[in-house]
Amino acid sequence: MAKKDRYIIKDREQSLTAEAFRALCASIQDAQPIGKVQTVLFVGANEGESAAMTAVNAAATLAYAGKKIVLIDCDLRRPILSSEFCLQNFGLTNLIEGHASAKVILQETWVPNLKIITTGPLPIGPISILSNTKMRKLLDELRNRADFIFLTSSPILVKEGYVISDACVLASKVDGVVMVIDSRKTKPKAAQKVLELLNGAKANIIGTVLNDVTNYNEIVYHTETN
Repeated sequence: MAKKDRYIIKDREQSLTAEAFRALCASIQDAQPIGKVQTVLFVGANEGESAAMTAVNAAATLAYAGKKIVLIDCDLRRPILSSEFCLQNFGLTNLIEGHASAKVILQETWVPNLKIITTGPLPIGPISILSNTKMRKLLDELRNRADFIFLTSSPILVKEGYVISDACVLASKVDGVVMVIDSRKTKPKAAQKVLELLNGAKANIIGTVLNDVTNYNEIVYHTETN
């Protein structure tokens, strides 16, 4: 997809980017009857691949189409959703630490049908939050409130040889994972390493998004069902 950092598509927008997201969302929905995909994690290999904004635009696209969507910011290192949507940063960590309920941390946005859970105060140990049993309970509760639950996370490879395992922890808790790869920044070896790590975490990888593509005739997304 042609990458536009921090750009959120508009309802009924007619652009190549909007069409690419509609195609991606159609593929995610096609996977639902086969693999019962309701919770989806969007993850990048490195910083700057716009995985979070890919999740935002996919969520907005489905919300505009009438689906009830919850988007959870699980990037407990460099979150962006609270600032992007001008929301109170009272969210996931507050719930995990026992200071709030799911109903309280769900925040409305200016996109109809789209609710967001922000990170809340950033913890010292993100893994302890994401691996907490309350995380799975939250996802189970949200299944009754939304058609789809999308999650963002920290990238898996921040530097060469340095792996952050946040996404791998989340991957085992969701129905499907979408990898977001920057066509210019991410080397094939890095992408392959991320794939191996996710497979090791028993992730159900349902698709790949190739970002920063300027020629729309190129393949910009790929989805598959297991």
